[in-house]
Amino acid sequence: MQFINLMMYAAMALTSLFQQPFESESSKKSIFSTDHQVEFPGVVLEAGVYTVSLRKSDEKRSAVQISNQDETQILASLVAVPDHGLRPEDDQEFTFHDVRSDGPQPVHSWFYAGDLVGLEFVYPKLRAKEIAKESNQHVIASDGSGETVILAVTPNGKEIIIDAPIAQTAKRKSQ
Repeated sequence: MQFINLMMYAAMALTSLFQQPFESESSKKSIFSTDHQVEFPGVVLEAGVYTVSLRKSDEKRSAVQISNQDETQILASLVAVPDHGLRPEDDQEFTFHDVRSDGPQPVHSWFYAGDLVGLEFVYPKLRAKEIAKESNQHVIASDGSGETVILAVTPNGKEIIIDAPIAQTAKRKSQ
């Protein structure tokens, strides 16, 4: 009997070594604390503490939600795309566009703790052009319509398509 118990304990110990911790994409969330106004696409947040959470993710687009600290009020639902840029060295989770104006500082990306690839926020096209010009960097944008096209807007206003929905092909008319 002791031999069987010993084998069972050994089997349990071995299986626990090969299991990887599971964290679903939708459980990723960060506390975002700021002492000044900041801008996420379509919303300006006052100084305070907020929760940023990943709601849905695939290889091209993600849905991110901003809510108050206790998550009782949704303040914004945003689209983000993978940011393969270098993760900040200081373990900072959020990066900002470096703009010259005195207004709210636009948030560039969210790097969830432990992830090497971040999420770059998609701004409305007109605001993206302003941020790109002020920061002298590209800004990810969309026109906000339905199955929207995702663009990179350059500082000189050029638009480069990053992701476009698959266009439906026209069906041939039967004769």
